[in-house]
Amino acid sequence: MKKSSASTRKSNKQIDIIKIPLPDRFGVISGKVKNIYPSYFEKFRCIADKCPDSCCKGWDIVVDDETNEYYKTVGGDFGEKLNSLTEIDSDGDRVFISQNGRCPFWNDDELCDIYINLGEKHLCKTCREFPRLTQDYTVFTEHLLSFACPEAARLMLGSDNAYDEFTNYALDFSECDYSAELMRFLLGAREKLKGIFTDKSLPFSERLNVAVQFCEKVQSAIDEFDYSADISIDMNRKEDIIHKKSLSYIFEMHKEFDIMTDEWREILCKASEHADEQIPERYDDLFERMALYYIYRYFLTAVDSMDVMCTAKRIFCAYVVIGCALMTGEYKAEKLFCLYSKEVEHSYDNAEYFTMF
Repeated sequence: MKKSSASTRKSNKQIDIIKIPLPDRFGVISGKVKNIYPSYFEKFRCIADKCPDSCCKGWDIVVDDETNEYYKTVGGDFGEKLNSLTEIDSDGDRVFISQNGRCPFWNDDELCDIYINLGEKHLCKTCREFPRLTQDYTVFTEHLLSFACPEAARLMLGSDNAYDEFTNYALDFSECDYSAELMRFLLGAREKLKGIFTDKSLPFSERLNVAVQFCEKVQSAIDEFDYSADISIDMNRKEDIIHKKSLSYIFEMHKEFDIMTDEWREILCKASEHADEQIPERYDDLFERMALYYIYRYFLTAVDSMDVMCTAKRIFCAYVVIGCALMTGEYKAEKLFCLYSKEVEHSYDNAEYFTMF
């Protein structure tokens, strides 16, 4: 992901582009495209000034061309303000001019002046859609929410069986511009990965061990272009690859990331004090839901990147950092999952680290 400065994230410059309307129901077939939604998706509503954080601060908000053309037609004092508070940034995007790290239209009551004056339909695309994410695979599209939103995080961490609609799809991939064989292989592997992470007979740390080793086998098959490989799962394999060395290196890596806030830097420092301790099993359900989000958010992107280990690394790092932060006893889970997403997931530069270690 790409950032515009050391203190901001572009909220629409995520790995995927949002372009599908909200659902009327799950598993919708629209034309030839199958749209799939987790169970929590339709429950999401922005809680505006009740939000413990805000997507109206700390981000560069990109204004799409269609919305910008409409803003040019708005008259009066508000129209003048609209058109005087955008600029073209170094990436060539039109963005709202941040004022002290805030969107200039986020008022003192922590409400949006554009929404108040023009209505929801005239928000820019970024603001209309966030925190909704779209994974567009041509003949099917998977929709998710981002952990970067506190209300989305609350729903995601509180939902069981949220991804039951995400399964092996009987679709024709022949007209897609990616390998149909690889996509079918990845879909099958993802289903097995889901089975690993939802096997409550093992603590999450052991499930993660099994999952990482499974992903290594999948990666080897991809490297050899063996998309017909039947990858086995050994749930009895007890090798602890997570704790075979001190986890302090995970924190050192995260401290090298582009960090937006002093609060996050402080959390990393406090969490690192627990790097050599076992993360308590009482958090297992939270991490199971987190892991499922990550595999549905990232695993199929290997159809382009040919890299499934990046997904495993993301889960591993999030588990270590958030788990150790929870062990401090100072932070609520929803806050930590949200901050980790904002600080790590929503930065192109930080995301690059997962392809390198």
